Amino acid sequence: MDHEPLDIDSRIAADGSAAAQARLASIVHDFNNFLTPIVSILIDLQRQKVGSEKQMRRIDGAIFCAYRAGILTRQLLDNRHALQANPGVVHVGELLARFEPVMAGAIGSDVALRVETSADLPPVQFDEPLLERALLNLVLNARDAMPDGGNLVVAALLERPVSAKCHHADFMVRLSISDSGIGMSEAILEQVGQSRFSTKAHGSGLGLMTVRQSLEHQNGLLSITSAEGSGTTVNMWLPLARLPSKPASPGSIG
Repeated sequence: MDHEPLDIDSRIAADGSAAAQARLASIVHDFNNFLTPIVSILIDLQRQKVGSEKQMRRIDGAIFCAYRAGILTRQLLDNRHALQANPGVVHVGELLARFEPVMAGAIGSDVALRVETSADLPPVQFDEPLLERALLNLVLNARDAMPDGGNLVVAALLERPVSAKCHHADFMVRLSISDSGIGMSEAILEQVGQSRFSTKAHGSGLGLMTVRQSLEHQNGLLSITSAEGSGTTVNMWLPLARLPSKPASPGSIG
């Protein structure tokens, strides 16, 4: 018997939002039930300090990912607001230091990771959980572009966008993810980030599109450079935080 391709959006609309939400809630509940013993085992390993320092960092990263997965499933229960942002002040250097074990665990031992940032990098205004999800999404894409291993550089710098597609008057923090993978042709690069387009055999194209939407909703930008055989660099341009000015100290000149 032939089966029509499953159209998830149409099925949810046909069944009604209440029924769809009930099924989703059941899936989230079961997912969290499976996740709980995994976290428990990881925490036991963390407390026992088994393995090398590198292995312990990966355990820390796995625990962090597990907790983030739990948060993400709760957000799925209200899928109407999946991209709703709650921007706050984010120190990108601190985020990268905390997130490095997560990235290292995600890419595996065949890919060498290097994180670069400056100590005086100004904070940005962005939703931190959404930024973490976007960063992990791009890191996983970079890993998939290096099936035989390679190098991955995640860097944060203060710059002004200058490309024709990404012109911006103000300085921003450029958070870049650069891989030494297979790269993309100009024709493919033009389509990247569009709905339903993916360079992967079974990809949906939603990952990069979601990253772009999340950035644009928060006054950020996305730019990509790539060449076949020379790797790809994806840049997330993040707006600087508007910090309140400090009151003048006694005796200072106004």
